[in-house]
Amino acid sequence: MSIERKFTWRFINYFLLLYVLINIAIIALFIYLIIRWNGTLLTGDLSTESTSTMQSLINVEDEKISITEPLAVALKKNKSMLVIRDSDGTILKIFNQNGEKLHGLYWYYIQDVTSWSLTPDRQAVLINRKPIVKAAEMFDLRQDAALKRYMDMHEIGLFVQSSRAAELKKVHGSFSTNLVEKAWFQDLNGDNFNEYNIRETMRDGNYYLLVEKNPRVLDKQIIFDDNGAFKDEAFINGLKNFFIGYLLFSVVIFGIILALALLVGHRLTRPLVHFVDWVKMLQNGNYAVPYNDKIYRRDRLRRKYRVYTSVDDSIKDLTTKLRQDEQYQERIGKLREEWIAGISHDLKTPLSSIYGYSKLLTSDIEISAEERQQFAQIIEDKALYIDTLIKDLNMTYQLKSEVLDFNKEETRIVPYINDFVVHYNQPGLRYVNQTDAVVHIDRERMKRVLLNIISNAFVHNDSVEVWINTTVADHQLIISIADNGSGIKKEDLPYIFDHYYRGTNTTSDHNGSGLGLAIARQIVKGHGGHIEVESSVAGTRFRIYLPAIKKFRASE
Repeated sequence: MSIERKFTWRFINYFLLLYVLINIAIIALFIYLIIRWNGTLLTGDLSTESTSTMQSLINVEDEKISITEPLAVALKKNKSMLVIRDSDGTILKIFNQNGEKLHGLYWYYIQDVTSWSLTPDRQAVLINRKPIVKAAEMFDLRQDAALKRYMDMHEIGLFVQSSRAAELKKVHGSFSTNLVEKAWFQDLNGDNFNEYNIRETMRDGNYYLLVEKNPRVLDKQIIFDDNGAFKDEAFINGLKNFFIGYLLFSVVIFGIILALALLVGHRLTRPLVHFVDWVKMLQNGNYAVPYNDKIYRRDRLRRKYRVYTSVDDSIKDLTTKLRQDEQYQERIGKLREEWIAGISHDLKTPLSSIYGYSKLLTSDIEISAEERQQFAQIIEDKALYIDTLIKDLNMTYQLKSEVLDFNKEETRIVPYINDFVVHYNQPGLRYVNQTDAVVHIDRERMKRVLLNIISNAFVHNDSVEVWINTTVADHQLIISIADNGSGIKKEDLPYIFDHYYRGTNTTSDHNGSGLGLAIARQIVKGHGGHIEVESSVAGTRFRIYLPAIKKFRASE
C-alpha cells in the first residue's frame, strides 16, 4: 500500500472515531435526559407518580421533613394535600393544607387517596382536594345550599339519571347534556381523551354526575391496549420518524466524513509523499532539488500546501548543506591526495639524499675531509627536515584528539613578541602597535603559532613586509599579523586551516608539510581563542583572539 493510501486510511479512521464518539455522546446525553426525566414530575396527576420519583422529591432526615419546589408547585396546581406520617399513623407534617381540617383517612374517598413508602417508618399520603372532589363530599353530606354556591364558584355541573328512566337530565350548571352524556359514555369505555372530568355518586337510588372541564385534556395522550401495552400511535410514529431521520442524518454525515477524509488525506499526503521521495533522493546521494508542478508554482509551494513551508525550507537547506558537504569532502579528498603526494615527495627527496651521501661515505671512493664534513652536514639537515615533518604530523593528531597538554603561564604580551621578533631576525618583520596586556599562554606553543603564520608570509612572497599589532577589546587580546604580499587566492581561502592544505602560490623550492596553519588554529583554540583571516591582492591579515587577564599599563 502506498504512503498516500496509508495516510488517507488513517484520516478515515480518525474521522470515523470522531463520528463514533459523537454518537456515543448523543446516546449518553439521551440516556441522561431519560434518567433525569424519570426523576421529575412526569404527569399532571401526582397520584400516578412512582415511588422513586416521590422519594426524590421529599426529603426525610430524622425530624426534618421538606419537599422540593417542583413538588410544592405541583401540589398547588393539583389542589392536593400531602401528609407525612409514621408507621403508627402519627401525623408528622402536612403540606398545602390551606387551612382545611384534616379528617381520618377513612373519611376520604378511597380513589382520592394515594400513598408511597418513603422509608421503613415514614409514609407519604396524597389526598385529592380538587373542587369536584369537595363538591362530591358536600353532595353526599346533603349540604345542598352550600353545594350550589360552590358549584357556581368552580363551574361544576350536576346531572342525574333516575333508576326508572335511562335519560340523563341536567340538575345544575351550564354544560350541554348531550356532550356530558357522550363524555360519560367515553369515560365508561376507558377513553382518556375526555373533555370532562366526571365524578359519579348515588343518592336515593339515582345516579348523579358531578362534571367539570378537564384542564389537562392534552396531558392524556398516552393510552394502553387491553394488555397494558403502549399504544400511542402518534408517539410511536414520531419515534419511528425520529430514528429514520437520525439514520438518514448518520448516513449523510458518514458520507461527508468519508469525502472529507479523502480530500484532506489527498491534500495533506501529496506534499508528504513528495518530501519522502526527496529524502530518499538525499539518502541515495542525489542532492538535486526535485520539482513537482502539482506542488510548486514559480518555485514556491502552492497556496493550499503553504502549511508545509517550514518543512520545505528545512529540506532545501539540508539539501544545500549536504551538497556543500559533498563538494567540501571532494575538495578535502583531493587536498589529501595532493598532501600525501607532497609529503611522500618531501620525505623521498631527503631520504634519497641521505641514502646517496651515506653510500658515498661508506664506499671506497677517495673523499677529502672537507667533502666528508659537507656530506655529513647534508645528511644531518635532511634528517632534521624529516624529523620536523614527523613532529608536525604528531602534533596535528595530538591537537585533533585533544591529548596535547599546554603549560600556560601569565605572560606580558609586548615583551614576549619583542623577544620573538629579535630571535626571528628578519628585517621585513616589525612590531608596530604595542598595546600591552597580560595573557595566560603556553609560550612555546604560541611561538609556534606566530612562526607558522609569519613564515608563510616570507616563504610565499618575495620582498614582503610583515607587521605585528596588539590591541585589547572586550577583554580580548587581538594579535594582528599583516603583510603586503600577493594575497591568498579566493578559492583557497576557506581551506587554508584544513589539515591537508598546501598553498598554490608557493615557489618550487619550498616544500611545506601543509599542516602549519592547521596546527596554529588548533593551538589557539586550545587557549580558548580563535583565528580569523582576510586576504586580497594587497596582502593578507591574520587576527588571533585570546582571552586577556587584564590590560597592562606602564605604571604597573
